Amino acid sequence: MKNVLLFFFIFNAVTLYSQISPENIDIVRDRWGVAHIYAEKDAEVAYGLAWAHAEDDFKTIQSTLIAGKLMAGRQFGKDGAGIDFFTQFIGAPDLVREKKHQLSLEFLALLDGYVQGINSYALHHKQEVVHRKLFPVTDDDMLTAFVLSLSAMSGADKIVGDIVADKQFNNPYKGIGSNGIAISKSKTTTGESFLAVNSHQPFEGPASWYEVHLTSEEGWNMLGSLFPASPTIFHGVNENLGWAHTVNHPDKMDIYQLRMHPDKKEHYYFDGEILALEKRKAKLKVKILGIPIPLSKTYYQSVYGPTLKNDHGFFALTFAANQDLKAIQQWYEMTKTKDLEEFKSVVSQLYLPDFNIVYADKYHHIFYVSNAKLPVRNPAYNWRKVLQGDTSATLWSKYHSFEELPQYTDPKAGYLFNMNNSPFNATDHAENLDSLDFPAEMGFSLTDNNRSIRFQNLMSKEEKLSYEDFKRLKFDIQYPDQFQFREDVNIIFELNPKDYPEIQKFLEILQNWDRKAEKESVGAGLMKVLISNAEGKEIDRTTAIEIVKRSQAQLIDEFGTIVVPLSKLQVHKRGEKEMAIDGLPDVIAPMYTQKLAGGLKEKTYVGESYILLARFGEGLPKLESIMPYGASSKAESPHYTDQMEMFVNKELKPMTLDKEEIYKNAAKIYHPQVE
Repeated sequence: MKNVLLFFFIFNAVTLYSQISPENIDIVRDRWGVAHIYAEKDAEVAYGLAWAHAEDDFKTIQSTLIAGKLMAGRQFGKDGAGIDFFTQFIGAPDLVREKKHQLSLEFLALLDGYVQGINSYALHHKQEVVHRKLFPVTDDDMLTAFVLSLSAMSGADKIVGDIVADKQFNNPYKGIGSNGIAISKSKTTTGESFLAVNSHQPFEGPASWYEVHLTSEEGWNMLGSLFPASPTIFHGVNENLGWAHTVNHPDKMDIYQLRMHPDKKEHYYFDGEILALEKRKAKLKVKILGIPIPLSKTYYQSVYGPTLKNDHGFFALTFAANQDLKAIQQWYEMTKTKDLEEFKSVVSQLYLPDFNIVYADKYHHIFYVSNAKLPVRNPAYNWRKVLQGDTSATLWSKYHSFEELPQYTDPKAGYLFNMNNSPFNATDHAENLDSLDFPAEMGFSLTDNNRSIRFQNLMSKEEKLSYEDFKRLKFDIQYPDQFQFREDVNIIFELNPKDYPEIQKFLEILQNWDRKAEKESVGAGLMKVLISNAEGKEIDRTTAIEIVKRSQAQLIDEFGTIVVPLSKLQVHKRGEKEMAIDGLPDVIAPMYTQKLAGGLKEKTYVGESYILLARFGEGLPKLESIMPYGASSKAESPHYTDQMEMFVNKELKPMTLDKEEIYKNAAKIYHPQVE
């Protein structure tokens, strides 16, 4: 019987992994350069996706594949070697070898289709390949990269870095943010349900979004966005439903300090026994002066998981993201669900290690779950701190079920949202869950932020929303009455300007500001400099005055005045194209910036990264979207910056899932290049 099953598996694998013919695939580019991929089979669509995305951003895709192939040290030197070490330390290659057989044949076929597509593109565009040993890539390389990415999203890379650097460490995740909003037809004037997919990722690089539309005759018709080197969409809308992701903040990982034996080297105590650490070596190649030098770095395996030594002892790390391979498969399965029951059934598998999910569909259901794969932990311990590493009492073996997670379905208030805030503020206050009904060791955040407080305040004043009202709320750029930053800047707004003549005008402008992050607002300009100078500080009255004085001095030094609007301090810029833009950190439509060369002016790099708004009513959903720059990351492309002006003006482009309309209005229709 075993041999029969093996034959059946091999037979089906050969059938599914057949060589893909590019002639069977249409890449349809719309006027904005967005790729709509059409083919009979999902695997063929994945091939077309790989080709189209490579046409637009092959360099970034390669940076992900380099990490999955353990070549980051060869390509990026010392910093890249750290990525290669982390990938081996978390056991990503081992996990792929041990658990790849657990993936479905359908998903493996999809993955193989993508791999065929990306290898074909590399073969036809050798001049764009960044390292001669990178291609061909394999399914295993892709899966290794997925494990690495999910582990980094969980914050494990920061913890490992802190252990190596001998820094203090606890629960690590500090997120910039995202928004997900679902409005039921009971709360709208049009009888439609609304969904906002509104992630706040970097605008460029391995964690930047790529917008695409994937359609097959096997039930796939999904518009949304994905990260480089992904064969499936992570969030977006299909014919029946859609969802948004935001990062959540439960206790995702545990850190243990082992109690070492005083005499027996590399031995530790566990439940009264003395156990030997399993010694391992990460094999690295580091580019030094252009030459790849082979190196190795020692790490260990204990009963708690991968383990490192620093000057303070031996520390082990355990978390869900490196325990299973099926997260990417679950995303694929989510894209093909047809209703809430199917969607919940797929999500309840809990292969995604974290991420909030905010959902809406054409049947006018709305749903929110603070999704996470959380261990069942002993409540006698403080799991936010470094744990005692000598007892099975801190060694967990099972996870909480999907039903035990904070979640809401069809609240009477008619709306659900998450903006990286507590899952216990997700709808009207009367219907919010009580955190006391959930185990404290789950570690869910109990706090709100500027975005969630502001949104809840706005919704409390709305009886019913038109679609224009919905967009107004989504693009809101005003802070609430009390700021919710980690640093208590409220103290600055409570100072009496007359008591401080030296900074009186600065305080008066700031305190009379309407708290809107508008580009021509002087108050917004002062607030931007203030936030920068306040970051990471414990603020009391004395510190508050120092922060204002420093901010004032910086403005006068560069501009000769403090009357400086936000437009002089931040721009939206790519290549030679540059324009002023609204937005400050943690408003509902935020902007985060990084330094340009010299001076106070900065450029946006994170914030409103991909916006997709959906209306569910009769027929196909009505869709609008926008990207920060354009569909292509290649400077020579006409779509390198063609969405920038709309993005800055908070305008959206119409999108559709309708095949006939897409072909009718296509700017270009072609097949991937035939070998």
